[in-house]
Amino acid sequence: MISDLLATSAAFLLFVLVIFVPGYVFAWFADLFGFGRRSLLARFAISIPLSVGVCPILTYLLWHLSIVAVWSMYAGCLLGFLALFAHERQIWFSKFAVSRRIAIVLAIIAGWVVLGLFCLVDLQIGHRLYYPTAAYDYTLRTTITSAITRTGIPPQNPYFFPGRHFLLRYHYFWFILCSLVDQLGGSLVSARQAMLAGTLWGGIGLMALVPLYLRFFQPKGSVNLDRRMLVGIALLGVTGLDILPVTIIAFTPQGMLPTIEWWNNQVSAWITAVLWVPHHVAALIACLTGFLVIRCAPLSTRGRGSMLSGVVAGLTFASSVGLSIYVTFVFAIFLAIWLAITILKKNSWDAFVICVAGVVSLAAATPYLVELLRAPSGGSGSFLQLTVRWFSIPEVLLVLLWPDSAGWPEHVANGLFLPLNYYLELGFFFKIGLMQWKRMRSGNDFFQQKELCGFVMAVTSVVICTFVRSGVITANDLGWRGFMVAQFILLIWAAEMWDDGLLANRAASQQAVTFGRDRRGLLIGLLVLGVAGSVYEVCMFRFFPLISDHLVLRKWNFLSPDLRLGDRTYALRQVYETLKKKLPDGAIVQHNPNAVPGDMFYGLYADRQAAAETSQCGVVFGGDPALCRGVVARLDDLFEKPGAVEPGRVDPICNELSIDALVVKDTDKVWTDKNSWVWKKQPVLANGYARAFLCGRQIAR
Repeated sequence: MISDLLATSAAFLLFVLVIFVPGYVFAWFADLFGFGRRSLLARFAISIPLSVGVCPILTYLLWHLSIVAVWSMYAGCLLGFLALFAHERQIWFSKFAVSRRIAIVLAIIAGWVVLGLFCLVDLQIGHRLYYPTAAYDYTLRTTITSAITRTGIPPQNPYFFPGRHFLLRYHYFWFILCSLVDQLGGSLVSARQAMLAGTLWGGIGLMALVPLYLRFFQPKGSVNLDRRMLVGIALLGVTGLDILPVTIIAFTPQGMLPTIEWWNNQVSAWITAVLWVPHHVAALIACLTGFLVIRCAPLSTRGRGSMLSGVVAGLTFASSVGLSIYVTFVFAIFLAIWLAITILKKNSWDAFVICVAGVVSLAAATPYLVELLRAPSGGSGSFLQLTVRWFSIPEVLLVLLWPDSAGWPEHVANGLFLPLNYYLELGFFFKIGLMQWKRMRSGNDFFQQKELCGFVMAVTSVVICTFVRSGVITANDLGWRGFMVAQFILLIWAAEMWDDGLLANRAASQQAVTFGRDRRGLLIGLLVLGVAGSVYEVCMFRFFPLISDHLVLRKWNFLSPDLRLGDRTYALRQVYETLKKKLPDGAIVQHNPNAVPGDMFYGLYADRQAAAETSQCGVVFGGDPALCRGVVARLDDLFEKPGAVEPGRVDPICNELSIDALVVKDTDKVWTDKNSWVWKKQPVLANGYARAFLCGRQIAR
């Protein structure tokens, strides 16, 4: 645990070179948002989201030339930053005034880093080790980050190797930045630790975006900005009313849920989104940053300034394509609608900058899109499917009252319950949306209102994520992640209403009359429940695997089938980390591919290519299913069929499948047969939960 804390902290500091310095230099030279005239804290808030938006696509394109070109760009940015620092050293050392509210924001950021570190690293108690609840999601991201470090750009699918590599088919741009930190950290920082540090920076980037939108997107501008910023950042800790159904479910046979989101088709809490899917949050940051650059373009010198703003925005949109195709899809639809509105309103400069951004983004993202189309994949299903957002309550009622109700009755029921669905998922922010709608509707000219842009952005997100879903995998990533666009606008509106006296009593604020005094108690109750939901999420994220080792709970497939998860994780991490020291980067390390949903320990700790990660070989990320079946059949002989393979046949099978090392766990069927090859062949590493064997090419060496 201490090793994780130290290495992840080191990776966090190294990320400054990747996720802060470039944005600072780009913003200064392009004078985005009047960068040279802003305070240092404002510059920090601009630099981080801009780096998130611009660096992934530039790194991707330059890496196609060579890794030297990539490091040359970052070295140039560092030299530029040092030159600017020397030139403006008086500003850095004499004008760094911190108000009380800004000090609170900095304390919140520091608190987030400490909390995030504690949540993300392995929790060690003696010789027991517990990964966080989201570890299964992190297995994929760790192996992708490691694959980028090993194989470069474009990366190879780390989950499947039938004697040759297949291009990775995934939105992996966030893990490019994590890979750079992995490389910078050398032996001190692993791919997983670099990725965990990236998650921390994703949260900081989201916080930085809040004051930027309050300052440059909202009509109030700089009025009461410190207070509005503090409220907006604090509201990131508020979610919907999920705590109510989750508490009810806890007293049913279903039992305690490992995350507050799994009771329904989720609208993720911000803490859930950042901790579970930082790459989707990074895409949101990139899209919103690019659009803010467009919105502020008319403040620049028209012509050259607008063109430059369009280019920068286009690069951020291109990055978002590779960060999350789902968030980008929603935002692209919004941009098309907003372009039509700007043309109708005869805002020619806004329309011009949007068009420039569109052309640049398409040109920059084309190599990646071609790569996706070129990579063979064993995935099935269409990218998008029409639907009505699924809701657990009518689904349960239909099963009880109308067992054969699949099809249109299900969609009708989900449609009728949509208001309740969103009220439970959004809670406090649902009320904010209704109040904003009433305020805008009561205005004199709805089409000319300054809040129209945010309204169109939110409505576009809600409509798409309600009636369209992603179809490539069972999880509705489009509906879950694309909804973050609407959630962010709702948060910004909430911060503005709070500043207008949303929770003030009638005597304290005239605006309280506008909002309605009778709503104050309800809103406070919704806020309390929303905070309680986020607290539950943090606790389960960190402690649910630990709890599962001590209480009789439903055995989720990402945990242990018995009460020895902590001991087993400690033992398997030891084995894999020792193997990493013994094996070259290009080695093939194979586990039993039949674990469901996958081998957690391989994904988190191996940092090596597998012949087949699961029984499906991960071909959805690139590969041929026909080749997969042959590889898995041979691996089944080794892991699933005691007595099927004599000790002398292990090395020929390894040679046939290009495998360099085998890792057998105590949960594998072959382990239980004391006459199997596992107990007759000499391991290179062994403990009570795993035995590792060098084989194939490694024996020859």
